[in-house]
Amino acid sequence: MSEYRPFDIPFKGIDVRNELDELYNAQKTAHWVVYRRFDRTKRSDHFVPLTGEGVQGPKYEYTDELIETRMSLIRRLSPDMEVAVAPALVQNVPVIFFLKHTVEPKLEDVIYDTIYQGSVRPPSVPSPEEFVTKYNITAIFPMRDAGYGRIEYYLVYCKVVN
Repeated sequence: MSEYRPFDIPFKGIDVRNELDELYNAQKTAHWVVYRRFDRTKRSDHFVPLTGEGVQGPKYEYTDELIETRMSLIRRLSPDMEVAVAPALVQNVPVIFFLKHTVEPKLEDVIYDTIYQGSVRPPSVPSPEEFVTKYNITAIFPMRDAGYGRIEYYLVYCKVVN
């Protein structure tokens, strides 16, 4: 009997991963952000064992990487309904990022928007002086293919940090 390998089955229908790449690349509708991934196994020099907090810096070591994403603002009208919000009406509104399946976000990680505009890739990971807005990740929803269950992309809900 052969081994069950669901992702080797030829895909029939819409490949959302390819559609997302097409949306980002061909239509230039995405923008670049810095994704800060914390390593919870390595404490930084800012970690204070007595309180378990980071003083004047993060308590864990991290790596920054450039990722391409789309962002949307939402407002909850009722427990069952959310709608997009015009940017001029934003006041403490949650933000949704659409991340590629390769990012594998974690709740404790952080996303930074930068001074770079549009879909032009920055030459390297921007310095913290070029960060504009910080987003703490509050919820992650892996959006899976209905047929085989592979993750197509992530919906990441964030809260703006001042």
